[in-house]
Amino acid sequence: MPRLQGTAMKELVEGGKLKRADILLSRTKRSLLGFLIRFGTNSYWNHAFMIYVLRSPEQGYNTTFIIESGGAGIDIHNISHYFERPDKYDVAVKRYEADWFQDDVGQGGSRYQRKVRGFALSEIDDKYDHKLIITIARRFIRQVILGFMFPLQRRKKDPSQRKVMVQKVAGFNVNAYICSGFVQWAYYNGVGQALKEDNLDDSRLQEVIFNPRFPSPDLTPENGLLATTPADLANSDKLSWKYIIKGGKVWEVAAKEEVDTILSSS
Repeated sequence: MPRLQGTAMKELVEGGKLKRADILLSRTKRSLLGFLIRFGTNSYWNHAFMIYVLRSPEQGYNTTFIIESGGAGIDIHNISHYFERPDKYDVAVKRYEADWFQDDVGQGGSRYQRKVRGFALSEIDDKYDHKLIITIARRFIRQVILGFMFPLQRRKKDPSQRKVMVQKVAGFNVNAYICSGFVQWAYYNGVGQALKEDNLDDSRLQEVIFNPRFPSPDLTPENGLLATTPADLANSDKLSWKYIIKGGKVWEVAAKEEVDTILSSS
């Protein structure tokens, strides 16, 4: 697991090491909601997003842009928001490396990548079912918060204090939790659209279901994909680990054991 000498912007963005539709995970430091998501999913990560446009100075793009679902809905941001703030974020890069998805020859993988990113972009126009996802997310977050706080709250003799805590739980902004469901949904629908246009069978759709908990007996197939967590993407053996950015330092990785070693170091 070689450590790269430059910054994430220098090594990964300017160095051209990222690819379109790469999946990125992040750990938000000093965030209560981020902590609760990590606590509830037993994961180092609490957010997920995807590479949308790569740096291409000849086309007028001097940086790389990511697309994500967060507190303000679905947005496109400069990747420097995550790469240049080591005091706020640790980041991992994972990649779906199937030949048919990464092949740049003819109508190969680049077309599938465009479909995935195109579907993600189309969701900016409110086609993404935020009400459904927020319902899933709020149920999860509320259970995590109450489960975490209940041992402390039941020590309080004043019932009104407990009621205030429940009201605070209900008011949490949970949009950040739906980020990974958005990434999974974009892959599933983007690849599905390409297969349908080419009159191909849908066997490849199963290959881009990254959620190892899918299918869930408690959720419909659609809800099961949308309920994908950052932990699910981290645990998926269909996605390869490529890079870890921790404390501003960058490592090239190839296995979960290498990732665990870096993340457990001080």
